Amino acid sequence: MRRRILIGVALLLTALVPVLASAQAIFNPKDWNGKEGPGAKSWIAERAKLPPYTASPTADGQPNLQGRWGGTWSGDDIEEIPQFLDITTPPWESYVSDPANGKIPYQPWALAERIAHREGLGREAWSKDPTKRLYYDPQAFCMKSVPRYSQRGYELVQTKDTVIMMLNWGHIYRVIPLDNRPPPSNALRLWMGTARGHFDGDTLVIETTNLNGKMWLDSGGNFIGRNAKVTERIRLVSQNDLDYQATIDDPETFTQPWTLTARQRRQGAGGGQGGGGNAVRDPYAAESWEHACHEGNGEHEDEIQKLGFRWYLAPTAPKK
Repeated sequence: MRRRILIGVALLLTALVPVLASAQAIFNPKDWNGKEGPGAKSWIAERAKLPPYTASPTADGQPNLQGRWGGTWSGDDIEEIPQFLDITTPPWESYVSDPANGKIPYQPWALAERIAHREGLGREAWSKDPTKRLYYDPQAFCMKSVPRYSQRGYELVQTKDTVIMMLNWGHIYRVIPLDNRPPPSNALRLWMGTARGHFDGDTLVIETTNLNGKMWLDSGGNFIGRNAKVTERIRLVSQNDLDYQATIDDPETFTQPWTLTARQRRQGAGGGQGGGGNAVRDPYAAESWEHACHEGNGEHEDEIQKLGFRWYLAPTAPKK
């Protein structure tokens, strides 16, 4: 178990410790074809060319979205990556579909906060002084939140009254009721928040509130506030493709609501996109395999603290 945990630390610290880069996917700049990886723009164009598709119903009459679905963005930056940040992070399109410029519409104070996060990461591409450290990506401590959980993909199971989404990374899961029950008190704050779902025609709509604001949206320091409302819309657009959209409404942090759009590919079907879509047909990819990352891994905390980082604390919007 200790060896498995240490391997996880090596993967998470790749951007900071070059000697560990071989533990993660490597993209050689010399092999770059000059095109950015596919994000929202490419998927929306491809989606528009698909013929009309109607999902088969479950026994309860719901659109059948069940299966294990591949992830999307790499986690390094959901906005455009115009050039190689390092050998693990090649150029990539933005996953922000609205606004059309692909930029997250931060309030001025929040943009300054995001810049501080990046400058404190110790990555030469973003840091004026890489020796100065602030926060490291909270995911390094084996935590997740909404909508970032979808970045690694998940297994979706439906019952009459619930939708269950299971992420083998860190054993994280969501049980989403479909019975219109009211949300809990606003005083309750959770990493994954509390979710309520319903079907709007062929689309699963999930509204999440009660977040604790302690997780970034990616490892590049993008963030949302604890009072954000995240509305996910998930629709089957072909036998093996889900259209995934997440709209974030957080007026304390952003000047307007904004939306992520991504393709999620059925695992094992081949033809994937992004960080987890499976480019080849692999029957084992349709299975969920255990991932041992979990909260409380002391080695994670020790190694990150030795590098000069500390736990991320959610910022507070200035009072008007």
